[in-house]
Amino acid sequence: MCGTRRVRLILFLAIAVAAFGPVRLESQEVSLQALYDQAGKALDAGNTAQAIKLYDELLKRAPDSIEARTNLGVALAQEGRSDEAVQQYQQVLARDPRNETAALNLALALYKRGDFSMAQGQFDELHKLHPTNQQAFYLLADCDLRLGKFRDAIALVEPAYEAHPDDRAIEYILGTALIQDGQTQKGAAVIDRMIRNGDSAIASVLVGTSQLAREDYKAAAATLQKALDQNPDIPGAWTIYGRALLANGEFVEAKTAFRRALKSDPNDFDACLRLGAVLRHDGDTENAGPYLKHAIMLRPDSAAARFQVSALDAAAGHLEEARNGLEKLVQQWPDFLEAHIQLAIVYTRLHEPRKSERERRIVVELNDKARVKGPQPEGIP
Repeated sequence: MCGTRRVRLILFLAIAVAAFGPVRLESQEVSLQALYDQAGKALDAGNTAQAIKLYDELLKRAPDSIEARTNLGVALAQEGRSDEAVQQYQQVLARDPRNETAALNLALALYKRGDFSMAQGQFDELHKLHPTNQQAFYLLADCDLRLGKFRDAIALVEPAYEAHPDDRAIEYILGTALIQDGQTQKGAAVIDRMIRNGDSAIASVLVGTSQLAREDYKAAAATLQKALDQNPDIPGAWTIYGRALLANGEFVEAKTAFRRALKSDPNDFDACLRLGAVLRHDGDTENAGPYLKHAIMLRPDSAAARFQVSALDAAAGHLEEARNGLEKLVQQWPDFLEAHIQLAIVYTRLHEPRKSERERRIVVELNDKARVKGPQPEGIP
């Protein structure tokens, strides 16, 4: 294979939810040309099992080949073997820390498997090393949104907002982050500009999000339904609509909205958490479990997800697991009212009346001082 061939991009970039494919490199190793060609043709044809076999053989003969190891990661990722793909990309970066292709592929693999915390760190590092890489920029911002790091998202995209007035993705990220962070006045300015630019459906989603934040649930549901009638594929809109329906007491419709959201994006934390919570409240612990466990996998430190999993353990009769989880929560969040209520119930079922009574007194005290209640974790569905 003569000369340098361009990096072949096989990914499609989209904000929030998208199908990402890793970046493949072509080898310049002449002595192994036939084997490289066979492996490349197998990968191009979608015969990933054969490609993996051939790249494994190549690495036995040329263990330091960056190209072969990167492309092996590509084949493994396409086979759904994301953990093994991550290992290959990490080995490439251990040899070549500034390898943009391997760094991007590693971040994408982490993103696709829902490990947004690690993906965020990888995209951040990639963005610092290669600030012109647009994939890293957009997906770093998306990870910030998914992890609830709204101020980080604002700090990242705000400088680019005025510099790129035609970039609708930046507008949507900034508007969402501002509203979720409670900066409604600045968020409203973004909405106004979107409307002037003709992005009425996306602007309506931001308006509905703002109405939801103001607890105007009926108006929020109506606004979001109108936006989804115009464009049902706006990232995150079905989840926000489901939240409005849930707050408005429309539980059946909310479950439908969350399922629609997860059909588009199985790693939507909020949809997983809230659908699992509704199913748990319905007594459907069997179906609630997978959603809640996936939610806590997506955000292991989420107090809301940890609470729901502990409540699920209690409902399923796993009382010691529920006790351990709830005790850790109230230690971290002493004013976490729902956790104290659930813990009192668990202590009663464990035949520990003194501890149960202690929790009940705490619940009464928290209700009495509700107007001066201490910090609370994120909203519990």
